[in-house]
Amino acid sequence: MAKKKGNNNFLTAIAYIVIGILFCIFRVEMLNWLMTITGIVFIVLGVLDILKRDIPGAIVSLAIGALIMLGGWLFLEIVLIVFGVLIAAKGVLTLLGALKTKSIISIVFAALTIVVGVMLVVSKWAMVDMVFIVIGVLLIVDGAMEVLGLSKKR
Repeated sequence: MAKKKGNNNFLTAIAYIVIGILFCIFRVEMLNWLMTITGIVFIVLGVLDILKRDIPGAIVSLAIGALIMLGGWLFLEIVLIVFGVLIAAKGVLTLLGALKTKSIISIVFAALTIVVGVMLVVSKWAMVDMVFIVIGVLLIVDGAMEVLGLSKKR
């Protein structure tokens, strides 16, 4: 039985590495794939609900699927702008507190937080690309550590 768990860990590690590589190569394009796949899943669930004669559930699933596939990018842009504004505001509040304590490290981190927030508003896709690269690298490292037996997850 333990051998099967080891095989699952190995397959999961390989999947992490492959997904990490895809994230590093395709970056923002992965969002398009993820939204399309999610939209298709909801549409399929809606069709299955129709077959089960669950019309209200079918309508909701079909609407969510269509909304994700057709309007996902618009919602994503709005979310990124709001998220950027919130991060910048958090940075300003942190900076005000850091200026009172005169902690250089706190001031630097607050300034970096403001810059990240502003960059999300101004250049959101470049920031999202960087996030996907970081996530991809983390997935690759996690998968490689599992394959090499260096992971502490056991």
